Amino acid sequence: MKIRQLDGTGDAAYPAWFAARDAGYAHDFPGGPRWLEHELQVYYERSDAFDVALWLAEDDGAVVGAAAVAMPLKDNPTLGEVDIAVRPEARRRGVGTALLRTVEDEAVLRGRTRFMVDVEGPLGPHDSAGTRFAEKHGYTRRIVEVLRVQRPPFDLDGLARLEREADAHAADYRVLTWRDRVPDEYVAEYARMTARLSTDAPLGQLDYEQETWDAGRIRLREDRLARMRRHVWCAVAVAPDGTIAGQTAIVLAAGDDSTGLQEETIVDPRHRGHRLGLLLKIANLRTLLRDRPGVRTIWTWNADTNTYMIAVNEKLGYVPAGWLVGYQRDV
Repeated sequence: MKIRQLDGTGDAAYPAWFAARDAGYAHDFPGGPRWLEHELQVYYERSDAFDVALWLAEDDGAVVGAAAVAMPLKDNPTLGEVDIAVRPEARRRGVGTALLRTVEDEAVLRGRTRFMVDVEGPLGPHDSAGTRFAEKHGYTRRIVEVLRVQRPPFDLDGLARLEREADAHAADYRVLTWRDRVPDEYVAEYARMTARLSTDAPLGQLDYEQETWDAGRIRLREDRLARMRRHVWCAVAVAPDGTIAGQTAIVLAAGDDSTGLQEETIVDPRHRGHRLGLLLKIANLRTLLRDRPGVRTIWTWNADTNTYMIAVNEKLGYVPAGWLVGYQRDV
């Protein structure tokens, strides 16, 4: 077996790297949400916000495993976010262990001493080849999240009833929606709230510092999403003083209705108690379905302790479909 580092996602071996990673993920979570090849190619590009390194494992000329580490440059300077996948037919041969050692050794040379990895699986016990692998190598469970999904038919009449009930609690707020690009007049506020998301959301026992966001980083993310050929639907609640009180987003690939991703939702603590999270998600979902009525799934993740957002999602029609365990190891 040979471990080889790629020269970024433009390397000629990237398609084989992606195929091995995708095969591993598909085996461990059949039917779960997954990246498209061109999307992950952009995600793992180096940028002003992240340094990235990729490796593949070859056995007799065939790519049998894939690994990556993303290293934040604007915050969390000692963190490495690790991703390891091995084709199912090549497991139990030491491929994953060799890749993990290579990734960690290189990241340590770059000043990283904290490593995080996520493991996902379908409904059932939080136990899999991935969780056993992580724990065998000294990673400890720090957070458990529940994956939920909703599928057509979407109950638009039910959403309208929920919206009418919640409106009375949020009379002083304006809900705005847009697609893809944050309007210039709100980008600084949007960045402020995005930074809060990294620490306001339940983190369990994860050792994670607040992220640093500004208008430039928001624009960088928007540019990367455009090159991924992903669209983003956003909704915000604007408070009477003009600040953003809450925001939410859904991502969906252009030309592919199979997998929508309900991403960041946050309400500023000063403005909680007005049902803004529910109102924002309803407004955003309605806009998405107007633009893309053929969407087949929308996935969301919540810490199992986040009772408020779980209740909101269940009202919207999300049902449990899997789990995510966040692991961490310090060196």
